[in-house]
Amino acid sequence: MLSGLVVFGAIVAVIFAFVLIYNGLVAAAEKATRAWTDLDTLLHQRHEEIPRIVELCEPYLARERILLDGLLEARAAVFAARQTRDADALGRAEAQLRAAATALMTRAAAQPELVASPVFGRARQRQATLDLELKGVLDRYNDAVRDYNAAIGRAPGNLVALVAAFPRLRPLDFGHASS
Repeated sequence: MLSGLVVFGAIVAVIFAFVLIYNGLVAAAEKATRAWTDLDTLLHQRHEEIPRIVELCEPYLARERILLDGLLEARAAVFAARQTRDADALGRAEAQLRAAATALMTRAAAQPELVASPVFGRARQRQATLDLELKGVLDRYNDAVRDYNAAIGRAPGNLVALVAAFPRLRPLDFGHASS
């Protein structure tokens, strides 16, 4: 009888521990998901500004159609990568977008009339603000991914993660040079 109670107590303790660890893993996964959602929202806002910038630059940079089209193509690649939640593809697409935006802004800076335009100045400021916010949200996402991956990598969380099929998440790298 006593051994039966001990076995029962051990089983209850294991189940209780499993549930606690599982709930901790779920909380870590939800934190990463919230951070991804915040990142996705900010990327959406940032990418909605790109057609406006292209429209503003078009009259001044008509000969630079390749730059303008390249920026729009890079924006489309980021949109596609956001839809799949593929961290590697999103990182590559964001790096491509950043390079295209930097090239466009470099050429735009050589156009005094465009640079003097208050509308263009506000658009550039909006992009700069969104880039700063993006860096902060990206750091928060990567911190959440790091914490989540650590939780599923440590014992006994790794056992619970294996049983409950918690996948590893990939951090994002956008190569944050200013655009």
